Amino acid sequence: MDCEGAAAAEIYRLPEECVAYAISMTTPGDACHSSAVSPAFRAAADSDAVWDSFLPPDHAAILARADDGIAAAGECASKKDIFARLCGRPVLLDDATMSFGLDRRSGAKCVMLSARALSIAWGDDPSRWRWTPGLPGSRFPEVAELLDVCWLEITGKLQLSLLSPATTYAAYLVYSFADYTTGLECNIGMPTPMATVTVVSGAGGTTSKPPAPPATTTTTEQHKICLQHMGEEETIMHRQELVIRLRKAFGRTVRFDPDMDIRCPRMRDGGGGWREVELGEFAVPAAGGEDGAVEVSFKEETGRWKTGLIVQGIELRPKCTSKLIKLDS
Repeated sequence: MDCEGAAAAEIYRLPEECVAYAISMTTPGDACHSSAVSPAFRAAADSDAVWDSFLPPDHAAILARADDGIAAAGECASKKDIFARLCGRPVLLDDATMSFGLDRRSGAKCVMLSARALSIAWGDDPSRWRWTPGLPGSRFPEVAELLDVCWLEITGKLQLSLLSPATTYAAYLVYSFADYTTGLECNIGMPTPMATVTVVSGAGGTTSKPPAPPATTTTTEQHKICLQHMGEEETIMHRQELVIRLRKAFGRTVRFDPDMDIRCPRMRDGGGGWREVELGEFAVPAAGGEDGAVEVSFKEETGRWKTGLIVQGIELRPKCTSKLIKLDS
């Protein structure tokens, strides 16, 4: 037996606890891949010790708030089952005002605030907004439908401690359209809505006497947002090219115009005609620095009367960094 084969044989002799500890120091994807090495590795890779390390430390407390009883015995027989359940089917919390799930790649928390949990200008006026139950593909039992406003503003706020530390997140407005819409289209010459993401974080836990006020840090970013194209084939590039052609015609210097850096929507998986548009991104500090909150707002105040927007919520999830993994390896 050569040296490489001897080393492999020695690995197989390791106690399952040692193999499980080594796998727990990797990622969910690595755990799934390692389960294909051998039956012994599969037993270690599927163990609760491994998958408990991939679950957030406070997952039990969060699941205790679940509306559908995921924590009940019998639904999830193992920690891996809980992880897979939260990746594939987020649970509703706090009377369906929030959903909680996990990112399949990293195990980081994914949170979605329902329309009921958002602050919507004129949202309590039944002549301006209507609460509609049970739309196909919606994660929540009711959504908000815009009837008629000229000032559109939607804001969501979440404590950073409810997200995963040392993680970069993106915020998305999740929405759809009614059969009849007006004032929501985006085209050349039309003012575009603005999205703002503000993070206020502070360092608490000081031991000085008397306690000093915690240092706070505020970061803000803004982006122009397009909710609805005038035509299916119109894209940001087309609009940028048109602006460049207009500048050439008037003898101006041709350069990239940051005002045309408009974020456009894409269709979500799962059906129901739901779209999402990225409002911005932000970073959650490392462990110990999650004191603070993130506020995400979407605003369109051009004076145009608008109708037909259906809001499901605002989702906060980690930025994509790698390809999907399968949990049934």
